Amino acid sequence: MKFNCRLFLVVLALLACAGMLSVSMAGDFAVYSGPANPGWISDGAVEAIANTVTKHAGVKAMFDNIDNYGDGDEVGDKSPLGKWLISHTNNGQTDVVFTACGTCPSSFYQFPNKDPDGSNIEEFIEAGNVHINVADWIYYMSYEGGVRSADNGGAGAANVFDIPGLSFGNRGSDFQPTAEGKKYIPSLKNFDSTRPWHMEQFKGTPWKLVAFAVDKGDKNSADPVVAISTEDGKDGTGMIAAMWQKDAPVWAGKPDPRGIGVAEFMVNWLQENATFAVNPKEKMSTTWGYVKARRK
Repeated sequence: MKFNCRLFLVVLALLACAGMLSVSMAGDFAVYSGPANPGWISDGAVEAIANTVTKHAGVKAMFDNIDNYGDGDEVGDKSPLGKWLISHTNNGQTDVVFTACGTCPSSFYQFPNKDPDGSNIEEFIEAGNVHINVADWIYYMSYEGGVRSADNGGAGAANVFDIPGLSFGNRGSDFQPTAEGKKYIPSLKNFDSTRPWHMEQFKGTPWKLVAFAVDKGDKNSADPVVAISTEDGKDGTGMIAAMWQKDAPVWAGKPDPRGIGVAEFMVNWLQENATFAVNPKEKMSTTWGYVKARRK
């Protein structure tokens, strides 16, 4: 049978336009919505935030699978969340985990600082994956089982970032959206962060920072921020986003930015800048690039 190259190209183009032909390698997304430090975020707010993010159409379109882990799912390596984190490390795709409750369970990092180097969450990020946190000081402590753990304190974040003395201590009072914040997180409004990034502490480290809001009087105090590793891993480019780190059991005003703001960050910024698979706009060009290469 004679091969009709022109017909073959037309069929490929039609399939690409219809979204039937794809080289997509979309990763997986896990949410930890376990017990929270009640002075920082309420359990009701955590549930609402998790629902907002996981049910957002844009977020759903980014991933092959979305899982939500709660109380009892987070204790140690053999827990459901621990197994998810380990199995999604060095698996060849960029995956994302979101701590909607602002705490750091033992499946991430054994408290108090029992694995200062090589914790599950550090390995996950160094492999080229993404962690997003809201509410409390990132990696500070766990509340699994509804009981506050022995604190990692500031050393938790310092160890995961590999920056001795790293602090998210309170400073600044009027955090205003940057140009990036206005572009990528349209719901972002002025607020008072109580656990901001101290951006000067990242100078000379293997991290690049993108700030979405900075303090009016101190541009080195910022929140929300995403840190991007300059050292890629097997899964892609590792990133850590700590966002709206503020003691607000219930956010004053609607909507709660810790939900819709995280969804906007993921859909608008993360999808554009993380090492995810080909998006629908790129599928056509990828298909035609393959066809042209085959014809040469």
